[in-house]
Amino acid sequence: MKTILDSCRKGIPVGVPDVIDMHGHIGRFRFAIPDLSVGSLVRVMDRLGVRSIVCSSIQCLSYNQRDGNRQVLAAMREFPGRILGYLSIWPWDARTMSDEIRFGVRNGFTGFKLYNAIGFPYSHQSYTQVYEAANEHRMPILFHTWGEPETFSTIKTLARQYEDAFFILGHSGAVNPDAYIDAASNVPNIYLETCFSRAPVGLLEKLVAGAGVEKIVWGSDAYFYSQTQQMGRIAGARLSEDAKSKIL
Repeated sequence: MKTILDSCRKGIPVGVPDVIDMHGHIGRFRFAIPDLSVGSLVRVMDRLGVRSIVCSSIQCLSYNQRDGNRQVLAAMREFPGRILGYLSIWPWDARTMSDEIRFGVRNGFTGFKLYNAIGFPYSHQSYTQVYEAANEHRMPILFHTWGEPETFSTIKTLARQYEDAFFILGHSGAVNPDAYIDAASNVPNIYLETCFSRAPVGLLEKLVAGAGVEKIVWGSDAYFYSQTQQMGRIAGARLSEDAKSKIL
């Protein structure tokens, strides 16, 4: 039987139906990216056998998120079903927040992307509208996380309050993997996302053993990381083919 790892080694699609990359970006950042076109990202997806990628604009790292959201919408329209959208939100005034959330829901964005490194914690009161909208529409929120205890505490509290939203912890296990496992194991609507620039031996196996494979989703962080390398982390893990397929 041809395995996922065999396919990756041969450079052919992995053959798993409905592979979804839950953490992607489009746009320009402060380091060189050889080909910024969305088409180049889709071509890599074709090589790997990835059906869809959920993207936010790299402008999610700056105040210019509204323009970035419109770049994402253009990509969604250029590649329908292949590029899906996370709406990036900055803590603007209440009216601007409301208008931007309506823009995202009206135009078919899949969920929200929040990034605490811009200087606002996830407990900031401006984000309440995001959590309420995600809860109302049963949407996921992808959080940038890096093992901070205060972030885990905040997200666990929010997830218990907004039970119909889905809380995805980006870069799970990058720092303090036990805290990620605790969050996903004890709160039903918290999920772990896998992207990480390094590939520590046994990390994915630890997350699966601790939280359960049904609580793990695959993400690449493309363009920041290579989607091929992040697929390789799943393919080369000491997990069953069924577990790898479920993650992907």
